[in-house]
Amino acid sequence: MRRVFPLHNSRTSAAVGTETNRNAKGVSILCIDDEKSGVEVRKRLLESAGYRVTTARSGQEGIQQLRSEPFDMVLLDYWMPSFNGVATARELRSIDPAVPIMILSGLSQLPDETIGVVDRWILKDEGPEYLLAAISSLLKSRH
Repeated sequence: MRRVFPLHNSRTSAAVGTETNRNAKGVSILCIDDEKSGVEVRKRLLESAGYRVTTARSGQEGIQQLRSEPFDMVLLDYWMPSFNGVATARELRSIDPAVPIMILSGLSQLPDETIGVVDRWILKDEGPEYLLAAISSLLKSRH
């Protein structure tokens, strides 16, 4: 069964630039995506906003990264081969129950199993300003 989640795309353009840079200083994000171009673009975007970014190209690699060092947040692709975003998020939660996890998806509907496993999800086609605002908001709500 699939459930329709409300789309988090009010597209209100919060003053992302200065506020994000100030809030990002020293914040580490683990970015997990099997698509090389996607993870590279997100890494550049997040680093330009002041975040420290470590990337992983699979759920298993991301799990190993979280086991070896703490992160302030995980940004995770939903569709990955062998170990999808929800399975990865569950394992990440068992390692660090407090780490905020955001899933990126190309789908407007996600399976019910995502409820309670991740803190937030957004559509992949949201713009970079929206992604930065969503990350900033999630981090503020968790700290």
